Amino acid sequence: MDMKYSNLLQGFIQELDDCYVLMKKKKEDNKLEVEYIFKDMENKKLDSIKEVIDDIQNLIGERQKLRDEIFVDIDKMILNITNFLNEKKDGMKPEEAVDLKRKITELEQAKTGEKLNAWRDVSNLKKELRDHLRELKDKKDNFNVLESMVDL
Repeated sequence: MDMKYSNLLQGFIQELDDCYVLMKKKKEDNKLEVEYIFKDMENKKLDSIKEVIDDIQNLIGERQKLRDEIFVDIDKMILNITNFLNEKKDGMKPEEAVDLKRKITELEQAKTGEKLNAWRDVSNLKKELRDHLRELKDKKDNFNVLESMVDL
């Protein structure tokens, strides 16, 4: 009888060992699955924030480019009016010359206004950029904390 119980006990121990190995493997598989889901979630969230950051940086560049194009156009208009005034000043009525000089002043004011508007726009975009960069940093930090808590 002792031999019978010994074999039975040995079989039971072997089953427990097999069960332990399977449970350990299952735990590792689950850990890998959780890690994959976690990393996928992290990447999607961070990628969306990075896309917004890239868009804002592009908008800043486009706004500065637009400002420069407007300056070039205004400078061309001022130059054309100035050249016209110089060519025709002798044959022009004084009030016509005054009107053209007023136009030059208005264009200079428009240029100053555009400079201010461009500065405001870029400043607002940079503030938004800083906010999103801060959010990106916070998300990365939060994911790192979660990752350490999950023990991945």
